[in-house]
Amino acid sequence: MDLFLSLLGFVGLGLIVYLLLKDKTTPAIAFILVSLVVAIILFVADLCGFGVGKALGVKGEVITLKVLADLIKDGVKSVTSTAALFVFSILFFSVLSASGFFTRIINFLLGKISANIYQITILTAVMACLAHLDGSGASTFLIVIPAMLPIYERLGMRKSSLLLICAAAMGVMNVLPWGGPTLRAASVAKLDANELWHQLMPMQGLGLVLALVLAIWVARQEIKLGAGGNLAGVKLNVEKSEFHNDKFFWVNLLILIVVLAVLVEGTLPSYFCFMIGFSVALLLNYPNLKIAKKVVDKASGGAIMMYITLMGAGILIGIFDKSGIMNKMGASILALVPNEYGFLIPLAVGLTAVPMALIFCTDSYFYGVMPIVLSVTQAFGVDPVNIAIIMVLARNCATFISPVVPATLLGCGLADVAIKDHIKRSFFYIWGISIICLIFGYFAGIIPQLF
Repeated sequence: MDLFLSLLGFVGLGLIVYLLLKDKTTPAIAFILVSLVVAIILFVADLCGFGVGKALGVKGEVITLKVLADLIKDGVKSVTSTAALFVFSILFFSVLSASGFFTRIINFLLGKISANIYQITILTAVMACLAHLDGSGASTFLIVIPAMLPIYERLGMRKSSLLLICAAAMGVMNVLPWGGPTLRAASVAKLDANELWHQLMPMQGLGLVLALVLAIWVARQEIKLGAGGNLAGVKLNVEKSEFHNDKFFWVNLLILIVVLAVLVEGTLPSYFCFMIGFSVALLLNYPNLKIAKKVVDKASGGAIMMYITLMGAGILIGIFDKSGIMNKMGASILALVPNEYGFLIPLAVGLTAVPMALIFCTDSYFYGVMPIVLSVTQAFGVDPVNIAIIMVLARNCATFISPVVPATLLGCGLADVAIKDHIKRSFFYIWGISIICLIFGYFAGIIPQLF
């Protein structure tokens, strides 16, 4: 029976990964429907007297509809705070963005640069970090690339350099607790996203420094290749939003600082910080209800899609994890891994995360691969927090060189760089940042079970 349950789990997760990789449906639909099929198989198998409930150790040792309902409720309950964090963080940053808050900062920075190649590459990294505060790769590329591309072209700098710097800075910034990968990992590992981020912060700080160092190195390369010239005639502006409202820039800045400070302090729930920030920012910038509604409506699409995905993930967690199927899957893999090599699993996961990003999309990596890794490593006594830190940091670095991440394709399209050329130029730099951050995390005692 254990083998049957293990195979059922692998087939179910494998089907989800297949559907996501082949772009057959949305993640939420894949999670819900595959989980439904697995639940039906469990119910029918127990109805036929195969003793599934007893093997899984569920209450009453029988898989009934009530047992399945309770599993689903437990799974959904485990992701509600994470879903709330994502929705309200997106709404908060969308209000600031619509008001022109980030546009003003970027225009100020663009207006200060000269034809100095070093200034331009460093500014690219800084802009990518600022624009990526909302956690959206697509919006970051839409802000940074159109603003900087004319400058790179005028000075004879390679467009692939622009993409490389953006991908490095955005990948490190993506570790933020409202970033998609961190939220996914937190929901799977049953951790608080904000607490997970607190442990990642030192490594994220190093990653940002490495992104700036990379920007300087890229500038040096471009100068050696003959880049240079002047910026006469280049428009240094970012298009203003139709909801542009510049009156409260300094107040908006204060609100952002307060929200981030309270978030870092960690006393209040992370989603509550953004609830308050969103409410104050919306009321301040758009007191007119009709305009405020338009701003919220514009931002709601992406927020609702991720909310639906997380709810679907909750059902998946309920059926696969809360039922005990994940434990059976982990045990079956465990039987194949010699005990003397079990300690190497976290290291293998960290080193292969960047190459795997080229194959697995974010959802399939965190919802398909991560649960299995957690099941196996827990049997070797590895803390799930360590695995979450390793997988979030290492995978995040590679997010925007992955061909299965839609934002990457958007960035390549905006910069007019072929995806293969982007990967060829960026892969080893990004992998290097990932490995350096992991090694730092080990020696700093953040992930003591890496080696």
